[in-house]
Amino acid sequence: MQTKYFLLSAFLLSSLLVYGQKIHGLSFVGTRNDVQFNQVESVLAVNANWVTLMPFGYLFSLQDSLVKFNRAGQWKGETAEGLNQTIPMFNQAGIKLMLKPQLWIRNGEFTGKIDPKSEEGWRSFKSSYKEFILHFAALAEHHQLTLFCIGTELASVVENDPVYWKNLIVAIRQIYSGKITYAENWDSYSKVPFWDQLDLIGVNAYFPLKGKETLSVSILKKRWIPTVVALERLSDSLQKQVLFSEMGYRSIDDPVSRPWDYHQKNVRYNSKSQAIALEALLQTFASKNWWAGGFVWKWFPQHSTSGGEGNTGFTPQNKMAEAVLQSYFTKNE
Repeated sequence: MQTKYFLLSAFLLSSLLVYGQKIHGLSFVGTRNDVQFNQVESVLAVNANWVTLMPFGYLFSLQDSLVKFNRAGQWKGETAEGLNQTIPMFNQAGIKLMLKPQLWIRNGEFTGKIDPKSEEGWRSFKSSYKEFILHFAALAEHHQLTLFCIGTELASVVENDPVYWKNLIVAIRQIYSGKITYAENWDSYSKVPFWDQLDLIGVNAYFPLKGKETLSVSILKKRWIPTVVALERLSDSLQKQVLFSEMGYRSIDDPVSRPWDYHQKNVRYNSKSQAIALEALLQTFASKNWWAGGFVWKWFPQHSTSGGEGNTGFTPQNKMAEAVLQSYFTKNE
């Protein structure tokens, strides 16, 4: 028992030495044109210390086998050209960065169900995904970024060929010297077979917190308990911290039963419920040494015109949840 305690303590100490403090992060949405420094200042205003930048690759369908990226007409902030302009601005502001290349499928299909169908289709997909991810790994290395995410919510691809991922990780480490993670969905993170090859366990934390009681911070903290136990057990077994690579809630009456579901319609705007849900998450995990922190989904560059009254989306901007974030980030600097 003493040996286990010593190893865990050493692991936590090394993690703190690497990251310095919890990741108080925002998922910064790519811009159509160049980023302006006043857009970076909105991140500083809430005392965030990290940002995720997300270049995108595109598929026309779940069966498409060719990842297309850096395309003409693509929003600049989602391309290598845009990142090369944006990254120095965040560096100037003292904000640490995770680069998180993602796939987008036309009509918003879920990337966790990608299936090129044929053997040849899978070969083509895996080859083009490798080209996509290594391209941005090289860009991350060029800018000496602290953290790189090798994929987001790709459960079907992981299941199809775990060995492919283990080889891909080796290839990434040959060109990128920083820390790496992978962002798996809340319902699939326990099935990822290569956590041991990564530096952080990345979880997109849209865990459902269903219940009949009126929402309150104390009630939601109780609903979090089974998930806390499971995540702590995984962290302990792998001696790695858990990162919430995405976390957040829509500003609707019930943001916690299906927090991942941005397709829900006929919902009513409720800024208070979003704030309560976010406050409960932060209070639940803030004191956990095995929790590295997380990135709130999502933060738009045009702060003054984003979110606000009537906006039922995920962004906390100009809503009660923004004050919750600012308070938490400030108290836990």
